[in-house]
Amino acid sequence: MKKLIVITILGIMAVSLSACTGSDNTPSPTKSSQPDQGQSQTPAPSKGLEPLDDKQKTIVISTLAATDFYKRAKEKYEKLHPNTTIELKEFDSGSGGLMSNSAVEKYIKQTTTEVLSGKGADLFTLRVIELPIDNYVNKKAFVNLDEWMQRDSAFDPNQYQTNILEGSKMNGGSYILPLEYSLEVLFGDAEAFNNAGITFNDKSWTWSDFADIGKQIKGKDSSRFVLGNIAPEEMINNMVSDSYSQLIDGVDGTATFDSPMFIDMLEQVKALYEDKILKSDYADNSSFQYSSVYSPSDYLMRLGLYYPDGNGKVYQKPNSSAQKSGISFEPLDQIAMNANSKVQRDAWEFMKFLLSEEMQSYSANSDQPSFSINKVINEKIIEDLKSKEVLQDPAKGNVKIKAEDLETISTLLSAPAIRNMGYESTVQKIINEETKAFFSGQKPADAVAKLIQNRVVTYLNE
Repeated sequence: MKKLIVITILGIMAVSLSACTGSDNTPSPTKSSQPDQGQSQTPAPSKGLEPLDDKQKTIVISTLAATDFYKRAKEKYEKLHPNTTIELKEFDSGSGGLMSNSAVEKYIKQTTTEVLSGKGADLFTLRVIELPIDNYVNKKAFVNLDEWMQRDSAFDPNQYQTNILEGSKMNGGSYILPLEYSLEVLFGDAEAFNNAGITFNDKSWTWSDFADIGKQIKGKDSSRFVLGNIAPEEMINNMVSDSYSQLIDGVDGTATFDSPMFIDMLEQVKALYEDKILKSDYADNSSFQYSSVYSPSDYLMRLGLYYPDGNGKVYQKPNSSAQKSGISFEPLDQIAMNANSKVQRDAWEFMKFLLSEEMQSYSANSDQPSFSINKVINEKIIEDLKSKEVLQDPAKGNVKIKAEDLETISTLLSAPAIRNMGYESTVQKIINEETKAFFSGQKPADAVAKLIQNRVVTYLNE
């Protein structure tokens, strides 16, 4: 789990508002590009897209630090569109991917001011979930991309991981479009469970089921922890992420953290630690290992690392009883379109280019590959692994590749997906800060719930 704010690369892409002023390529058939609070977010009927014009224009990509991915996108896109210039405008080119807390605060404040004032970029790409995205969506600052997907006959959703697209929706629309993502899973000793007669269905289990299974495991071996290396405030944020839409209404800017539902969550998490089912520190004898998985190769390596005897298996992370079942994922690179953009037609074309097999292949072959939103990329990687017997890694050694393991990762990639809202989002930070007093015994659950409720509602309505 993430315990420190580590910023890798976070980019903001912008199409110059000064280019093509008054252009006829404004995409939306609605009266205003930024709907007011009462306007329906249901996309208009498909009317098709007008062709791109040949007018000279500049697309400004404002970025924290330009990555090789966006440098390559600039080069390739300009060749495809000679009338378009891509300008990479960096926020902090000297950060080297890391920023001080003061620089982070400055960046968030400046970006938020631009986004909410309607004067910012046309396209925003976010490398990590550090900006208050939920607030941007709540304030109708981003375009619902469902309309573009429906109007564009060249956009075939079947080319992409539709489960991730569906799982990324917020407030009923596709305001955030993911490019890359990781999966959150539990690795466990399948053979040990079978020998102990412990059975469960990870495709539909909840955290309550997990607690019951934990008690069964403790009954077999009282010295064993079920899961370690996860603090109580991180655990409650896991459950909040699963139930985000039940606790926060982004459309109305309301929250229900003072409800019995959230108070029960707090009590449930506290009981997991009191019963020694969960442990904040590392537990070398835990039944499960929580982990994020970034690619098919990464999945195989982790499986071999955690269970070199070959008895390991990957399981879906439990979900809240109020949430549908599915695999938990976290977007690593995302795009959003400014609702006040004057050049949305060109901006959408650039977004599609970043989703293309060409660009996604480049990202997948980088030093730090992730799962791609482009389905073909993931399928090709898995097919390539099928032709090998051993996966070699200089740091971790060799791992035997088994067909059943590759089938498992294919199943996970196509399973219904639930978006993790991020452990560094503003709401999650509030929960992390306030719940420590409850888990340490300083404040009762209802008092902490009220504090969280007040802070979150204030944030949503800023």
